[in-house]
Amino acid sequence: MSLKGKTILITGAAGGLGKALALQCAHEGAELILLDKNRRGLGEVSDRITEKGWPAPGLYPLDLARVGTEEFDEMVGVIQSEFGGLHALIHCALDFDGLQPLDQIEPQRWLRSIQVNLNAPWLLSCACLPMLKQSESGRLFFLLDDTEKVSGAYWGAYGTAKIALTGLMKQFDDTLSRASVTVRGIDPGAMRTGFRAMVYPAENAMQQPEPGIAAKKISDMLSADLTETDLIIRLT
Repeated sequence: MSLKGKTILITGAAGGLGKALALQCAHEGAELILLDKNRRGLGEVSDRITEKGWPAPGLYPLDLARVGTEEFDEMVGVIQSEFGGLHALIHCALDFDGLQPLDQIEPQRWLRSIQVNLNAPWLLSCACLPMLKQSESGRLFFLLDDTEKVSGAYWGAYGTAKIALTGLMKQFDDTLSRASVTVRGIDPGAMRTGFRAMVYPAENAMQQPEPGIAAKKISDMLSADLTETDLIIRLT
C-alpha cells in the first residue's frame, strides 16, 4: 500500500528511531499519530513535520508506564473519530535504565521496564486491532532486539521483556493469520541513538548509521507486499 493518506500510530515517536520514522512516513504522505512521554520532543517532531508543509500529526503525550486499558480505549475512540481508522501500529517505545546485575535492580524500575517494553505493547495492540482489521492491509510492527544478546548478563528487565515481546509478536501473527493484518518483528541493528550510547558509552557514535536509514527500510515495509517475508526482519 502507498503511505499517502494512510494513518500510522508510532510509539516512542520522540526517540531516535521513532522520530526518524515519523519524519520519513510524513514525507511519504502518511497521516501520523505520535505517542511519547516526552512532550517537548513530540512538539519538536511536530514542528519539523509542519515546517515542511506536511500534515500536522496527532500528538499523544502519554507515559506508557502509567496508562492502561481506559486510556488506550479513549485514544482509540479519538483516532476513529478524527482519522476514521488506523492502518499501521509501530511499537518503537522502549524503557532502558542501563546495564546492571539482576540483584541490583530496584523492583520499581524492573516493573516499569516490563510495563513499557511488554505490557503496554500488548494492551495497545489489542485496543487497536479492531481498526487494523478494518483496514485493507493493516500492519502491526514490533521493534525487537537480538535475543541472544539481550538474554545475557546485565540486560535485566529490558532483555527479559524483549525476549517475551518476540513471543508475543509470534502469538499475534498466529492469531491474525486469517485476518487482513500483517505482523512483523523488526530488529533494526546498531544505530546512532541515545539508547545505543547508554549501552556502549565508550563507542564512537559517528561510526554507527543514522536511524533514518532504518526508518526508510521500515517505511518501505509499510507499503510493500510482505507475504513472502520472514516473520522477524533484521535490517542489518
